Amino acid sequence: MLNAIKPVAIACLFLAYPFLSAYLAKLGFASLELVVFAGISFWRGIKLEKILYRLATLALVAVLLVAAYFSNAYFIWLVPSFVYIGLTILFGHTLWSPPTLCERLVRLLYPDFIPGIAEYLRQVTWVWTVFFAVNVLVCALLPLFAGPKAWAVYTGVLVYLLMGVLVVAEWLYRHKRFPDLEIPPMLETAKFFALNGHKLFEDKPL
Repeated sequence: MLNAIKPVAIACLFLAYPFLSAYLAKLGFASLELVVFAGISFWRGIKLEKILYRLATLALVAVLLVAAYFSNAYFIWLVPSFVYIGLTILFGHTLWSPPTLCERLVRLLYPDFIPGIAEYLRQVTWVWTVFFAVNVLVCALLPLFAGPKAWAVYTGVLVYLLMGVLVVAEWLYRHKRFPDLEIPPMLETAKFFALNGHKLFEDKPL
């Protein structure tokens, strides 16, 4: 039960963050939110094993605290960009240090592959890497050129709809590309990955 609650809670936090950020910034609490996010980042960062990841996290914490000191609300709008930078690095790193992240995920469910699957999952990893990289720029530029409301709608709703479109499109394309492959229902697969995805970092750290 607890394993199911944690991913749901994290998902709810990500969904609520853009609208909560816009509301707090409007009330003048931008600094408080940046301090809270810096504290969470620090707590997560000191648990990382690789020194490079620790240093990167500490650098992010320093930037957030400086922004909080000067009450720079724009850094609130940059938080999703920081998240997407991390995801871009996470997925992109495995393209040069295989197996790719998508392959590692799928092997949790299917340890043995038929020929061609690993190559296909490398292509899927490329798609997600590019998607996250594009969103780094989109999330950073939207508040400047379209305003905080447009940023909140995109980061809180539209980006997740786009992710859903990518997931559904890949699932449908997989049926076409591998017609003889037994493919489980989408929701069943998503539930398995949500509950077991953490094992990637326990058994084979990136």
